[in-house]
Amino acid sequence: MQIRLKPVAALLLPLFAHNLHAQTRLDPVVVTATRQETRVAEVLADVTVIEREEIERSGQDTITELLTRQPGIQTATNGGPGTVTSFYLRGANSNQTKVLVDGMAINSVDLSGSPLRLMPLGDVERIEILRGPAATLYGADAIGGVIHIITRRGEPGLRGDGFVGYGSYNTSQASAGISGGNEQWRFRLEGNHYSSDGFPAQRNATNHDAKDDPYRNNGAAASLSFIPAQGHEIGVSYRRNEGLVHYGSGNVPANGTYDYRTAFTTEQWQVFSRNRLADFWNSSLQYGEFKDNQTSYYWDDYSNWPLAFAAKTVQNTRNRQLSWQNDVTLPLGKLLLAAERQEQEVTPDTGYARRPEISNNSALIGWTAAIGDHNWQINGRRDEHSQFGGENTWSAAYGYRLSRELRAHLSYGTAFKAPSVYQLYMNAPYGVGNPNLNPERSRNREAGLTWDNGVHRIEAVYYHNRIKNLIDWVADPITWIGTYENIGRALLKGATLTYAGRFGDWNLNASYDYLDARDTENDLQLGHRARNKATLGVSRAWGAFTAGIEALGVGKRYDSNNETGQMGGYGLVNLTARYAINPELAVEARLNNLFNKNYETVLGYNTSGFNAFVGLRYSPK
Repeated sequence: MQIRLKPVAALLLPLFAHNLHAQTRLDPVVVTATRQETRVAEVLADVTVIEREEIERSGQDTITELLTRQPGIQTATNGGPGTVTSFYLRGANSNQTKVLVDGMAINSVDLSGSPLRLMPLGDVERIEILRGPAATLYGADAIGGVIHIITRRGEPGLRGDGFVGYGSYNTSQASAGISGGNEQWRFRLEGNHYSSDGFPAQRNATNHDAKDDPYRNNGAAASLSFIPAQGHEIGVSYRRNEGLVHYGSGNVPANGTYDYRTAFTTEQWQVFSRNRLADFWNSSLQYGEFKDNQTSYYWDDYSNWPLAFAAKTVQNTRNRQLSWQNDVTLPLGKLLLAAERQEQEVTPDTGYARRPEISNNSALIGWTAAIGDHNWQINGRRDEHSQFGGENTWSAAYGYRLSRELRAHLSYGTAFKAPSVYQLYMNAPYGVGNPNLNPERSRNREAGLTWDNGVHRIEAVYYHNRIKNLIDWVADPITWIGTYENIGRALLKGATLTYAGRFGDWNLNASYDYLDARDTENDLQLGHRARNKATLGVSRAWGAFTAGIEALGVGKRYDSNNETGQMGGYGLVNLTARYAINPELAVEARLNNLFNKNYETVLGYNTSGFNAFVGLRYSPK
């Protein structure tokens, strides 16, 4: 079944014009857009907030599946869960999106894509998505925007929660947590498990590649905080996940006889102190570390050609981050002052032309204020990169309230993306890094219009993002040996239309994305980015029973940046259901790809067909 995107969008538009009675307010608090707690109605940016209640109601079992259905995001996955996954936020490359967990960067040099594919959804309290360049707030890697994961924390009292589920592909999922505390102490402990037999990652595979590619992921998390007095909090948190993911070989060796797999461990810890130094001054100090360790087992056809052999590579990425932020209330608005130091290193250093380590020191200032119907946000940042020296970025946004329910905003911002240590210094049999790479830089213009009556919210945003010094892999067409080069310029322009609201007992959300992502040097469409994407979600509650339907439509895309390997558009329909046995215990069910659509997000790689999942959730209120 295919969904024609433009007719779907046209059918949704009349719904937006009706102001029907509804009963809830759509005005959550967001922190990612300004680095300060701000209500969505006051934010001068294109943001999405996914609360814990919505995560549970969706019935999704991975962050990848949840993000796939969000406005402005397209994904490409080389097979089942845990395999290579790329997120394209507003058409930017996957490594041009900053990924944060509790304010700490977890971007990795892992070529298998974002570490988000390995993070359990059960430990997530909220997800904030900031679309548009955010380097002024968060430094390099934020050309496309920011995906910020906020994890669950302890609350006063003592309570436990848990989930267990089973579904197609012999998929099992389980998590259990306990949290509690009093007015001074808070804690949370959690364990999680995810496993699936999966399906063959490759299409038209033979021998071992034709077998299912399983995935295993087990983890735990803990957090503890102490509140010695009102306005002061000291805390520590730790989380770790480890497992094994199998994937296709790409027919290397040609008869597909070797079991390609990667053992992984992700680990994060951090300590923080939040203090109210005065009635007008709050300070936050945070230090932490994120590790992404990968051991890959593969068949090596390059190192000792023509003799091939089974081999493994070990690549461990470690990020350290120290940040100090001060929020000062002024007679007019709020002042933001922050300083950060970030370090990234890769071990072992074999396979690199020099020690793979980079660092960055930065200082940030921002001012957010409002007078009457006018509000604005101005930010400036200075980065001192160990490889590239000084880099200045800035952004400015202005908003005007046209009426009580209608407001408009304009913004302009610059961003940059420093090359990774892998792009700079890797030294592999199939190619070498390029220490002469220049940072990618972007300039983004944006205009938005939002209508929000407190229960219905409609937003339209247009953006125009120019990128220069775009980095890409350039290889010899005969030997396939290559390097990374600055290939030129790109243009990411488009529009996003979103709606969310309630009509009595009905919940409705919808979005439409138009994206033109092009290599302007050669006038070529960038790979894995469709021009059109639309989503629709409808749900209704009948007492203790809630049912919903989701639709996702994605247009045709190319598999590469030179417009080769075109993949057809596709449409997916999913069903969800939930029955509350009592206020704390519920049965959840989900049917994905209801019409068993055969489609690809990466050319030559399978996606899941029709599948089902049923779970039991205990979640005390």
